[in-house]
Amino acid sequence: MNNLIKLILFFITLMKFSTTADAQGMKMGEVLIISTSTLKTDAKPDEFQNYINKEISPAWNKNNSVTSIHLFLADRGEKKGASLLVCEADKMSERNSLPQGSPFTDKIFVAPNTKSKSLSDFLTDPNSFVEYHLIGADNFKSTPAVSLLGIHFIKVKPERAEDFEKFVAGKLNPAVGQLLPDLRLMYYKAVASDNKKNIGGYITIFAIESSATREKYWPTGAPETETLKKAFQPLKDLAAELGSYLVKGSYLEPESGGAAAYFESLSWTDFVERDF
Repeated sequence: MNNLIKLILFFITLMKFSTTADAQGMKMGEVLIISTSTLKTDAKPDEFQNYINKEISPAWNKNNSVTSIHLFLADRGEKKGASLLVCEADKMSERNSLPQGSPFTDKIFVAPNTKSKSLSDFLTDPNSFVEYHLIGADNFKSTPAVSLLGIHFIKVKPERAEDFEKFVAGKLNPAVGQLLPDLRLMYYKAVASDNKKNIGGYITIFAIESSATREKYWPTGAPETETLKKAFQPLKDLAAELGSYLVKGSYLEPESGGAAAYFESLSWTDFVERDF
């Protein structure tokens, strides 16, 4: 009997460990800095992924308690197969712990005791970046850690940008910022970039706990689930109000039957963080 109890306790402990591991991922910081550089044509994706995940990220994340580096791979959407390099700061007040401009330069973004490789060996332009700030950050008591970012590039009518941000902070965040325990919609504004054209743009991030979580709502090769439809059903009026701020033709129309009509952009990519 004692051996049986020990075995049961072992499996309970193992299950808790597995759940914790799955729930790790990247904390949705109030500041996200995204590299917009592409890989060089002669760079090998596997080598780049190993360089970031095994050399850069562990050292950076160990030495920085309020910022972290993460690498994602697109598995659905427009940029399927592309890499996404992200540096995040938990709070706006901690932004100053990061360098101004791109944090992805060789001078800053280096692995200790590594002389053979640098970021410029892999990327066409390490200085290329966009910095995003979470709109209505004060609405969030805490932000989740997720391993899947569904990034939707939304087009807001320029003349309604200021009102849109008030709408996000006042109405959207309380409703969709806590939509489900493992699925939240978070709105970010581009505030800095090496390319001035990017400044002022907006993205919605479907912050999803894991790939397994996405399957509960958007299963591969199948229609979205009833669970997802039920989650968005009470938000129809709010969704229509959201549509009034967006450029016509840039979002999922309600006629499509999609549960997240208006909330989903037609320009989107899902990025998954993995151990490569």
